Amino acid sequence: MKNFFGFLLLFGCSFCGWGLQGNTAFAQSEEWIKVYFNMPADQSVALPGNESNDEWDLIGTLELLIDSATTSVDLCIYDLEHPRIAHALARAADRGVQVRIVTDDHNRTDGGELDLEVWTILAKAGITSIDDDGDIYTPDGHIMDNDLVNNSSDMHNKFAIIDYKSPATVDDYVWTGSTNMTYTGAFNTNHTLVIKDTEVARVYTEEFEQMWGDGDETPEHTLAVFHKDKVNVSQNIFDVGGIKVEVYFAPVNRDRTKPSVSDRLVQLMDEEAQHGINFQAFAITPNIPISKQMWDQTADGQILLRGLIDRAFYSRYESAGEIWGSSEASTGNRLILPANELRKLHHKIILLDTQHPDPSDIAVMVAGSYNFSMNAEMNNDENTIIIYSDEITNQFYQDFQGALNRANEESYPPAPPVDTEKWYDIYAITDGSRFEIEIAPGFGYGVRFLGVNVPSIYAGEDSARFYSGAAADYLQNLLEGRKVRIKGYDGDTPDARYNAFQAYVEMEYDNGPISLNKWLLEKGYGTSSVYYRQHSDSVAAFKRYEERARQNNEGIWKNPDKIGSKVLRAEEVDTGNPASVVYPININTADAATLQLLPGIGPAYSERIITYREENGSFKSVDEITNIRGIGPKTLQKLRPITTVE
Repeated sequence: MKNFFGFLLLFGCSFCGWGLQGNTAFAQSEEWIKVYFNMPADQSVALPGNESNDEWDLIGTLELLIDSATTSVDLCIYDLEHPRIAHALARAADRGVQVRIVTDDHNRTDGGELDLEVWTILAKAGITSIDDDGDIYTPDGHIMDNDLVNNSSDMHNKFAIIDYKSPATVDDYVWTGSTNMTYTGAFNTNHTLVIKDTEVARVYTEEFEQMWGDGDETPEHTLAVFHKDKVNVSQNIFDVGGIKVEVYFAPVNRDRTKPSVSDRLVQLMDEEAQHGINFQAFAITPNIPISKQMWDQTADGQILLRGLIDRAFYSRYESAGEIWGSSEASTGNRLILPANELRKLHHKIILLDTQHPDPSDIAVMVAGSYNFSMNAEMNNDENTIIIYSDEITNQFYQDFQGALNRANEESYPPAPPVDTEKWYDIYAITDGSRFEIEIAPGFGYGVRFLGVNVPSIYAGEDSARFYSGAAADYLQNLLEGRKVRIKGYDGDTPDARYNAFQAYVEMEYDNGPISLNKWLLEKGYGTSSVYYRQHSDSVAAFKRYEERARQNNEGIWKNPDKIGSKVLRAEEVDTGNPASVVYPININTADAATLQLLPGIGPAYSERIITYREENGSFKSVDEITNIRGIGPKTLQKLRPITTVE
């Protein structure tokens, strides 16, 4: 059963009706590993009978395990904001299950209403938690404030141990992967793994209890250690049902008695990769040993290197002239591309020899929470799992190939589920031709006006379409504080193209819903369009609305000769006031004309910003812009709210 496209993803359920190994999964005693993905895979590359679990409800993989617990649940999670997991943990506590939670200080204390809702649910259930600052949150609302060393690092783990505290050994599970328990975690491209094995559960518990401080139900902050103060667990190599598995925890500790994840991955690639290296990475810092090993090992052209990097980080590497964004990264035996996903590519995956010709060889895969970065290696709490298995590596390869197809635009990311009767909040307005509805907290998805061609601010580099600034400003004011609902050409779910629904849009208005498509045409903020599937009646009606606006010289029809023409983007933006549409501007990727839209940044300063990027690499923070001659604290104060480096 695939749940990605169902309303389960948005609203959840207390029992999903499916098991990780069938409905009786948790009564079985054998050891096994199961993996799940939330985006469409390319199953044409599957080994016989080895199709992957794609388009899956990843939040549900943890929810179901928690609901199966009889004795204990230990959850170590970077960010916890999804109420489905909070309610599952509360149900477990109500059953008498011991529930312990370790989380990240930043996400625990700086969260908004979503986090507050989750922690309120947990407090009412009597559940205590500790963060990597050593702060203990008790159910009565009391906070034992502490200040552990390294509290500026991230507790970036995503793992849970189920029923290791029970007397039996046949019910021990580990859940892990790249998925945060957030609303957006379900829409980012992610994976989860479930491992049924007592020994693996034991070392994950050892790691957990270093951070918890002891082995009982109450955390002990005087004994709790995080980050560089942890020691290695008692075992790193396992046999799980005949499959070799390695488990490592970052970061390296102060005396370097723990295995280095970076060193192990470099060694692994050197020893195991004879034919191909594939990776999917949210981030992969170009100058770290892992990157250097991939690059050097494929330099002679004998080993195929293919990789997908989250678009935001790929753009950063490209603009800085780093190896992953260079022409050499897409030449010959190398193919490194920016991902084209529904939201973020959040994997941290390496696949070695997925298609080896030697039957005696075994493919190897790497997964977990460990971003390929120096922070993951030296500062953050992370977990990494290495699995030697043709079948499991092949399932990850099916997911990789699906993502590669999307990066090559041979297929496109699936649209999220929408309810055509629901009124949605506006998440963002890109320009007059496109806006985003809030599908879930923190996640907006694009909507374009079916049958209407509204001029766009973005027409390539520093250009825009005539009248796009006025259209953007008008739509911004029109939609402010209102809700919309969307329908397709047949009144059902709208088609999606290029990460946006092509929709008939209704807006809540004083005297009842109005058609925004009609409104924009009548007011002269666009022209009718015959592209994409439309209802035949609307095609004829939209032409009438356009003709009416033309006869009345409305909007764009005051200058009909300029319709469709390109103008300088900076000049067009000045015709309206779409500040919230244009901003924030990414100072790591913006061209000179775009940078000049920033207050106080003229031609000279924009060139200095670009020169600084070329000579020093990407800006690590907006504050770094004060390194540029002539830009001081007062200018920074104006720039900080409307610029970004991501």
